[in-house]
Amino acid sequence: MDDVAAAVINFNTAALTRRCTRSLAAAGIRRIMVLDNASSPEDYARLVDEHANDASVRVIRSEENLGFAAGSDRLIEEALADPACGRLLLLNSDAIAVPEGVRKCLRRMAEEGQDMIGGRMLKPEARGGEVDSLGITLYKCLLASNRKSTGDAYLGPTGGFAVYSRRFLEDMKRIYGHVFDPSYFCYAEDTDLCVRARLRGRHVGYCDDVVAYHEGQASNAGRYDDFILYHGIRNSIWMAAKSIPGWLIVRYLPWVVLLHGGIIVRHALQGRARTLFRLYRDALRGLPRVLRERRKVQASRTVSLAQFRAHVDPQFYEPVFLSGAVRELFRR
Repeated sequence: MDDVAAAVINFNTAALTRRCTRSLAAAGIRRIMVLDNASSPEDYARLVDEHANDASVRVIRSEENLGFAAGSDRLIEEALADPACGRLLLLNSDAIAVPEGVRKCLRRMAEEGQDMIGGRMLKPEARGGEVDSLGITLYKCLLASNRKSTGDAYLGPTGGFAVYSRRFLEDMKRIYGHVFDPSYFCYAEDTDLCVRARLRGRHVGYCDDVVAYHEGQASNAGRYDDFILYHGIRNSIWMAAKSIPGWLIVRYLPWVVLLHGGIIVRHALQGRARTLFRLYRDALRGLPRVLRERRKVQASRTVSLAQFRAHVDPQFYEPVFLSGAVRELFRR
């Protein structure tokens, strides 16, 4: 545990962030870094005040909103600057760590020599306590979602709760110059990282003990809005174009086309035509840069196509979400 540092990003969630850092301290984490991502002056002042007498927490201020991807990279840089840091635990600010689950997760990681590990995240008991995420599942439509069952394929840990080894973080920085792709800003950057880890043959673990309770989208008031639609789908297109091996893109292309056809129909009927136009336009505009990055990703691959394909779920997409979307469409 002495080799573990924790990283939390705050964006106008000072009260939740303080609850989060307290839970990390209860789990035995003694080095906690909080990046304030250009929150309002009032929220930042409260964040600093809440942690003023806590020697285990260091608050770092960014005057611009770096997003989750670049913000996490900033904290990774800070963590790696400390030679004593052997592992980095990333936790969402609106999550509460479960001490015993976190300790079990860290022990398993150390015993099995894993490069990254995730765990079972639940919704708060006040909201039913159902599964929030068991990591990431990448479906054959090449869109990822929160893994809801241990029977679904496990790509890797979600950015909401993940622990990374120093050797893995340094390997990603050496190859790409970053860990999370900063161009994503937020959403799908954790999927992209897990795909690159799997292509490198990294040891990816999972602990089924409850490691955290997670509110979900607290900085966005829990809404699925145009911001999430834009970044989530644009970034998923970039992830596939950059990181998925070409033969698998060809193999899954009919499912990819079907997915995006459904996205266009569903959200156009919800009055989001402008957002759809922007996200697909900007996804296409970004492809030249993405394809340049693709050369690095594919050149660094150490596993066979069959080995990578084993981490892609054979289902089209998350069944519960898909059935709800279809019902919604036909109700119209």
